[in-house]
Amino acid sequence: MARNDLKILGAWPSPYVMRTRIALNLKSLAYDFLEEQYGTKSELLLKSNPIYKKIPILIHDGKPICESLIIVQYIDENWTNFGHSILPSHPYDRAIARFWASYIDDKWFPALRGVAAAQEENAKKAATETVIEGLVLLEDVFKNCSKGKKFFGGDKIGYLDIALGCFLGWLKVNEKLNNVNLLDESRTPGLYKWAEDFCGDSAVKDVMPETDKLAQAAKYIDENWTNSGPFILPSDPYNRAIAQFGWFPSFCCLAVSQREDAIKATLEPVFDSLVLLEDAFKNCNKGKKFFGGDKIGYMDIVLGCFLSWMGVTQKMNNVTLLDEAKIPGLYILAEDFCANSSVKDVITEF
Repeated sequence: MARNDLKILGAWPSPYVMRTRIALNLKSLAYDFLEEQYGTKSELLLKSNPIYKKIPILIHDGKPICESLIIVQYIDENWTNFGHSILPSHPYDRAIARFWASYIDDKWFPALRGVAAAQEENAKKAATETVIEGLVLLEDVFKNCSKGKKFFGGDKIGYLDIALGCFLGWLKVNEKLNNVNLLDESRTPGLYKWAEDFCGDSAVKDVMPETDKLAQAAKYIDENWTNSGPFILPSDPYNRAIAQFGWFPSFCCLAVSQREDAIKATLEPVFDSLVLLEDAFKNCNKGKKFFGGDKIGYMDIVLGCFLSWMGVTQKMNNVTLLDEAKIPGLYILAEDFCANSSVKDVITEF
């Protein structure tokens, strides 16, 4: 394997950590695996991912990269001459793969977790039906993407294979602990055979946990941390996505607050997050106008689209959020963003 200064912070039962390890294996890249202990978060983890404080984290030459699918894309883009391409080569196929990966994280896997979490029989039955419906849907996706080959990615494991395949261990645990049949050969024959091929691949088989071992870990976690939330698995994917910029949920609360004490309580987290984003802006822009440098980029769009509503909230609640003295970088960014020819005709006046 090629030697690089690569480290993974993670825990072996985590499907998200598995994504990172599979991607590195596909590229034949050696790495150090730094195991995080259940119920604790190391100083290195908190330093490397101060925003989400979650695994996995890939550390490359001392620089941390977070969020499993972002890490997979980083690995594929950074080591183009190692192994095969994980993401499809055509932009449309890449977009389709990312769409279904989001579906798996946002819709399908929460339903799978719901099977295990359900206390009442009706709730368990409803969650099981949702999981099966999702698998039937993914059966069609597999047929369209694989074009008659072994994997979503064709002859070799690709992005969507990793996105779904990392959950196969937990799928089997759910089947075992809840006495249900989710991946049925007669119902989803393509996925059934795909799962066998995926788990048998040399890049996967050494990092895919055994079902019994994973079931024991699930029971251990459930018995010891039922009140502290899951450590290995990130919280609800939708909430994780909506918190891409941490100020927005607090900002929404500020916008709808009626009482003076409620408005005051939500101001502090909004300010704190904007100060955090000020630092992010300094790190990303490298002295240029935008997060993306000389031109508007991805982060500029993600944050900038909320500027109108921030202006409305300032006006209606008589507060100053975008303060030039506290966050001068973001203050100028907002002016430059709103004045840009790509923005000014579509952003609402406030």
